[in-house]
Amino acid sequence: IREYKEVLSLQSNRPGVHYRIGRALLSLSKQPTGDAVSEPEALREFEQELRLDPTNANAAYEAGEIHRKSARFDRAADLFSQAVKYYPDFVEALVALGRTLVSLGKAEQALAPLGKAVALDAANEVAWFQLAQAQRALGNAAEQQKAVAEFQRLRDLKRQAEINILTRQEVTKQSLDAKPPQK
Repeated sequence: IREYKEVLSLQSNRPGVHYRIGRALLSLSKQPTGDAVSEPEALREFEQELRLDPTNANAAYEAGEIHRKSARFDRAADLFSQAVKYYPDFVEALVALGRTLVSLGKAEQALAPLGKAVALDAANEVAWFQLAQAQRALGNAAEQQKAVAEFQRLRDLKRQAEINILTRQEVTKQSLDAKPPQK
């Protein structure tokens, strides 16, 4: 953070630096001994980045996520929409926009971003879960069940992969010898 601030002291309007400071502050806030002040500070940095570069989809997404987690859904939806405007295939922003629209009681509007998210990343279990939530809110039981089934299938695959990793013996992997051993 100190080094990024030094860059800003030399060039205060340099794009990307406030975003990087915000990410560093977010990382600090997630540490077990995290500073409770770090997340609001991170939000200020993301917002400053957006003043300098409104096309920074990552900054819009991160600011939106902070607002979403604080139940400021209208502001979050605006920021996620901004992120998707400048980066239309941003899967995490599409999922976040969809789930925020569901929270705002706009499940019908949530279908488009959530549908696009699962089309872009069919293995994204959060996208499938949020799609199920939108379908539930709309009363589409059959579509909800399809989304829940895919979510569960992905969850089961993930659990099985974790089990396989834990039960597999760790050994040195085979590789080609630079010089074959001599008899």
